[in-house]
Amino acid sequence: MTNFEPGTLRTFASLRFMGDRLEPARITAILGIAPTTAYRKGEIFKRGRGHDARGRTGVWVLSSDGHVADRNLDTHLRYLLAILYPGGSDDKIRKLCDLMREEALMADVMCFWYGKSGAQVPAIAKDLSAAFARLPAGIATDFHTE
Repeated sequence: MTNFEPGTLRTFASLRFMGDRLEPARITAILGIAPTTAYRKGEIFKRGRGHDARGRTGVWVLSSDGHVADRNLDTHLRYLLAILYPGGSDDKIRKLCDLMREEALMADVMCFWYGKSGAQVPAIAKDLSAAFARLPAGIATDFHTE
């Protein structure tokens, strides 16, 4: 079922891991899901419009875009949290924290929202922020209107 947020035209959230020693396959193995994009430091990857680029650092990204039909940002964030905490378990979080510490990796969550002129931008619930902070992963926002 799609939950329509009045005034929302598009929204999604992305979980990103990054670091010079990042091995994308290790993140994939822990989370059990293929990334939207991933590459090692120095690896050639495709940017938008098919242009090649060389990774300045390793990156692993999972986006809710295309996986969640809702226009409610919370639903997109909860999709990512369901992958991090399957069945409420924190086993994956512990493994990720260990890997992040061992390999000097960082994580963040990017929230994108685009709405009609005058629409109210979404607020991120404290429980969602706290759940991501356990990685630790800060939340950044990219919110715009027409």
